[in-house]
Amino acid sequence: MASLKTASQPKKTSTAKGGAARAGEKPGRLADYLLARTPAEDIAAYDVADLERAADLAGRAVARHRKGDCIIAIDVDSGVTRQGRPMTVITVVNDNMPFLFDSILGEITESAGEPLLVTHPVIVVRHGKSGIEEILGDGGSVKGETSHDRLSVVHVHIGRLSADQAEALAGRLKKLLDQVRAAVADWKPMLARLDQAISEFRYAPVPLDKAHVTEAIAFLEWLRDDNFTFLGMREFNYTGGEKSGMLERADKPGLGILADPDVLVLRRGTEAVSTTPEIRAFLHGPEPLIVTKANAKSLVHRRIYLDYIGVKTYTAKGVLSGELRIVGLFTSTAYTRSVMKIPYLRSKAETVIAKSGFNPHDHSGKALINVLESYPRDELFQVPVPILRKHAEAILGLIERPRVRALVRVDQFDRFVSILVFVPRDRYDSVVREKIGTYLKTVFQGRLSAYYPAFPEGGLARVHFIIGRSGGKTPKVEPATIEAAIRDIVRTWDDALREAVSESGADATLTAIASRFSESYRDSFSPAVALADAGRIARIDAANPIAIDYYRHADQKPHQAALKIYHHGSPVALSRRVPVLENIGFRVISERTFEVGDEASGMVFIHDMELENSYGKPIDLGDGALFEDAFLSVWRGDVDNDGYNGLAQTAGLWSGEITILRAYGRYLQQAGIPQSQDFIAAALNRYPEIARGLHQLFVARLGPAAETEGVVAAKHLKAKIKDALEEVPNIDDDTIIRRYLNLIEASLRTNHFVTDTKDKGQSLAIKLDSQAVDGLPAPRPWREIFVYGSEVEGVHLRFGPVARGGLRWSDRAQDYRTEVLGLVKAQQVKNAVIVPVGAKGGFYPKKLPMSAGRDAIFEAGTSAYKNFVSSLLSITDNIGVDGIIPPAGVVRRDQDDPYFVVAADKGTATFSDTANAISETHNFWLDDAFASGGSAGYDHKKMGITAKGAWEAVKRHFREMNRDIQTEPFTVVGVGDMSGDVFGNGMLLSSATKLIAAFDHRDIFIDPDPDMAASLAERQRIFALPRSSWQDYDKSKLSEGGVIVSRSLKAITLPPAAAAAIGLAKTTATPVEIMNAILKAPVDLLWFGGIGTYVRGSGETNADVGDRANDAIRVTALDVRAKVIGEGANLGVTQRARIEFGMKGGRCNSDAIDNSGGVNCSDVEVNIKIALASAMRKGSLARPARNKLLAEMTDEVSTLVLSNNYQQTLALSLARKRGLADIAHQARFMTALEARGLLD
Repeated sequence: MASLKTASQPKKTSTAKGGAARAGEKPGRLADYLLARTPAEDIAAYDVADLERAADLAGRAVARHRKGDCIIAIDVDSGVTRQGRPMTVITVVNDNMPFLFDSILGEITESAGEPLLVTHPVIVVRHGKSGIEEILGDGGSVKGETSHDRLSVVHVHIGRLSADQAEALAGRLKKLLDQVRAAVADWKPMLARLDQAISEFRYAPVPLDKAHVTEAIAFLEWLRDDNFTFLGMREFNYTGGEKSGMLERADKPGLGILADPDVLVLRRGTEAVSTTPEIRAFLHGPEPLIVTKANAKSLVHRRIYLDYIGVKTYTAKGVLSGELRIVGLFTSTAYTRSVMKIPYLRSKAETVIAKSGFNPHDHSGKALINVLESYPRDELFQVPVPILRKHAEAILGLIERPRVRALVRVDQFDRFVSILVFVPRDRYDSVVREKIGTYLKTVFQGRLSAYYPAFPEGGLARVHFIIGRSGGKTPKVEPATIEAAIRDIVRTWDDALREAVSESGADATLTAIASRFSESYRDSFSPAVALADAGRIARIDAANPIAIDYYRHADQKPHQAALKIYHHGSPVALSRRVPVLENIGFRVISERTFEVGDEASGMVFIHDMELENSYGKPIDLGDGALFEDAFLSVWRGDVDNDGYNGLAQTAGLWSGEITILRAYGRYLQQAGIPQSQDFIAAALNRYPEIARGLHQLFVARLGPAAETEGVVAAKHLKAKIKDALEEVPNIDDDTIIRRYLNLIEASLRTNHFVTDTKDKGQSLAIKLDSQAVDGLPAPRPWREIFVYGSEVEGVHLRFGPVARGGLRWSDRAQDYRTEVLGLVKAQQVKNAVIVPVGAKGGFYPKKLPMSAGRDAIFEAGTSAYKNFVSSLLSITDNIGVDGIIPPAGVVRRDQDDPYFVVAADKGTATFSDTANAISETHNFWLDDAFASGGSAGYDHKKMGITAKGAWEAVKRHFREMNRDIQTEPFTVVGVGDMSGDVFGNGMLLSSATKLIAAFDHRDIFIDPDPDMAASLAERQRIFALPRSSWQDYDKSKLSEGGVIVSRSLKAITLPPAAAAAIGLAKTTATPVEIMNAILKAPVDLLWFGGIGTYVRGSGETNADVGDRANDAIRVTALDVRAKVIGEGANLGVTQRARIEFGMKGGRCNSDAIDNSGGVNCSDVEVNIKIALASAMRKGSLARPARNKLLAEMTDEVSTLVLSNNYQQTLALSLARKRGLADIAHQARFMTALEARGLLD
């Protein structure tokens, strides 16, 4: 006998009468019963202690049971773990009866998922007043007396539940157990009521066809003979006629689960179906009974929809009195036995066979019987004979010609739709089934309640779909429509591709490409789209690697679109794609990438992206080429990737048209407008109509029709833009637009409308009347040309019709015009004794390969220079035999302007031949006089003309101090190295030079006490090298303490002699500190031959100087301890610093005086070439003879130039000597300049 205080305690031997186990056996523990039939693999997952704990919990539940009661114990915090995972333990104890185990397990599985341990012992117990007194043994081995009870214990372990989940599950189990008890308790009363219904049919005068009634009796008897599990019955009374009769519940209680009035057999949604026309039609129809499915799923036994049998009831006089509603579940025999042996079904089958006209014993008859036998049995019970016949014949036809079919039956109570779908077996899978189910529930406006796949003989698969509906009339959908949709679903992508190829006539190449698309692509795009994509893929290769296509999905809204990017060889990174699209005005919502091809044929990557308009407006794909142009122009590098590209979206402008507005925006940046480029672009995008109008005004003024209808158009456009400006509330936006308007009106020429500029390697060039441009800093040039392109930007400033000056390679992207303007001020002064005014140009290469090495950078810079110069010439007049020749395709809004001469400058010292080659290509009238120097001109470095001219100034300074630096030793520090023209030549001009220190952009050189002869020879040696730096200097030639170090070091330790030589008080210092000390060294001469401004006035800031690169090194004029400054390079000293240096006793000129020798030499060369050009054009002077003549004149030209340098410095010395005596003349001269507007 087992004590239930703890299930793990040993059980005592039972001594109760009749309570002993089998002879020789002792009752086991409850734990033994629990685990007796449990699979070993399930038990192995638990520790012994956990199994003991589980048995203890089960024992406690069993102990609480009273006869006729049920115990539901759900232990959330059970203390039982399985492989470390906490378990919720469920124990259900109930009097043993049918249906308990599978009903309980069905509920737990549906609510909480797969159980991890399940055991179901049936034990024999003896109940007492307070519960169970004894466990007598296993239910299968103990013979009980009437006082013994059989008890079902269902013990289940599941994953841990929350308290709320456990409470809800307990409630559902309680309801389920009530239904099981009701069904079992009322089983016999239900059979008795069934017998009564059979008797009424058999003996009462039922007004129905006798054969139908006989078949109904046979069917009901068949149900009674263990072919149906009876779960509930309910009776209804019918009153009224065929059109308005009402069916209501009878007063007597229901039986089984239908004793509960809340269990609804027929309902739509949650509402019970009252008396509908369909119900009246059945009650007044010829059939004695109806077989269909209830709306409710069975909680008892099997979790499927209840089978519902409605049996008509009649009075003793044969009057329709109501309905006996029976619910339950057909047993397995209903599904396995031949239809010809099941009453009710056999009559349906016999009727169909008879009406078909087939002999049951011939081929067609047997085939039809086979169709009926394999027909879904639940559906066969429910389907009316006319529909069954139609469907059976349709299925029969599939044997001869397999194809997609959909056989539809709408439930007569409008609660669901039954569809038998036949599809090719090799096309059927779970994905296809899911797609068909989704389609059917959509088209019938319902939900997928169930599906039953089957695979009969032949090539077709059959799926029986049940689409539940919740209300309203079932939509009528033609079977042909359904079948067409299903064919689309089951049709493979390759099938559809073959059809698309046939319809479009696509060639084999495109078909082959489309057939290689991945499954992920096929899931997303139709074959017709694939062929279009294949066409684009076929056009790309390694040389032409990209194509794009803008389109719109059917479900996208007007402000949405999609883009496909096709790229050969490699995927395009999101970081490259997205910024381009965002600047065009798109917001990227999602993207996916597909691959096609192989290594042999080359991989192509398709990036499909969903886009939205960032401005919230509709995206006009009417001309998709516009957005394609915007994207590919950036991709190819033809235009910049910036916010101006949004004008394609907002204003409908093409990339070439946007380039015009972008170029003006870039010019405004160079002109010093405070707003950023992003702000300017955003302003134009905010007012797209005005932006479009600005471009139209540009076309009207400078386009091909500018001199005809463009005149009137320009006036109207200007007025329209000004009117529109009244609606612009933001002052910054207003300012930007007005500046644009002003620039367009100040534009004189452009090459934009010349068709072949790109082929010629030219960028956009716009000539401006600088005097008419608002907001320009002083001094304002006479004319300037702004060049803008993807490869190069630049500007050329001229202060008069006849002006010359160098072209500089600038590294200042943001303010190269400011740089050039600063230089041209000195150029103005230099040219005062040569040509009336100066000029200067600067270009900024935008595509330098910075990581590719010096040669690659030089090559890219040279290419940018060619582009820049060629662009300048493209809008410059030429001179021919008959006079001025305007540039072809260029509208001129100014007078003839053929004078354009360039020279070398920073970064372009070796470019003279390149410039002259461009001039010759353009057949420019100056020929190789276009750029001085070069192979057929005077090599300034070889002549040393600039350095020699500056040396004339330096010698005069020292001569006036009674020192001859050609014979007397003097000390020098400087900026530059021996590879430089001015610095290198200058440091070779006197054998008495003692170069103490110098630095350039790479190295620092210090020689505390140089040997003049040895150091001169070493300087001469490295000057002669093709390329050199201070690191090439022979360090053995340095005096004691001499060093050559890189200025990239963090700190440098100098020998004491080196520190003393430059006046540095410490020996360890940073490179900046050492260079600063060199500039302040106590020497005779400070010689500038390198680039940069190193001395400022004490009242100036570094920002005033405008040379950020040298801010840390720069010193003030008061710090300079040299006696003389020689400015062989431009802008080595600011003008205020020169004045301050002179005021403290130092001697210097301006850079315009010191280094004017090079400019003078170039001008002489140009004038000689111009003078000889006429003879060359006439053929009387050959180019080789002219070149020989130029070479022979070298010394004479040098003497002439140096004579000018000598006389210029002499003139300055004489003027200085006269001092205040000239003040009146100078005042009168300034007044005259002011009156002419030349001095402010």
